[in-house]
Amino acid sequence: MLIIKRKILARFNFVLLSFLLLGASSMVMFYENPERLLEGEWEEQGWYFEKVDKSPTFKKQAVIHEGIKDAAIAHLPPLQDGLWHFEKMGDKNFIAHHEDKQYNWFLKGRGHILELRKNDELIESFVIQKLNKNQLILHLNLDMQTKGIARIVLKKGGKEKYAEKI
Repeated sequence: MLIIKRKILARFNFVLLSFLLLGASSMVMFYENPERLLEGEWEEQGWYFEKVDKSPTFKKQAVIHEGIKDAAIAHLPPLQDGLWHFEKMGDKNFIAHHEDKQYNWFLKGRGHILELRKNDELIESFVIQKLNKNQLILHLNLDMQTKGIARIVLKKGGKEKYAEKI
């Protein structure tokens, strides 16, 4: 009797372990990779104040003024036109090419920090608040006169939708 119970228990453990292994491998294969979700053309929908130090002037505003936005990304020429292009080429990730300069992008941490680099030097760092197939929300620390956090909302699309409208 004890021998039969051991055989049943061993078979049950084998079946359970097989299902767990199959489930884990299928999750790894079909999991939405943040790098794959990030690839493509993203169009800016707007820049908004997320958090601002206690200043009554900026509490009344929800949308960031174009002058502040331009000053925040003055050191990033490829992003100034409102289109963000994330492209993967082999082991290197490129965001854009601008006047013979390559800007690389990397996901750091647990895939929640987006770093932009030029010539292997950190240019800017964003915190990814939300990333799915259609929307990307980034947080950027503004260290200028506002000293707060900017929320950048991007929508998947860009040039393809522009070509459809024409």
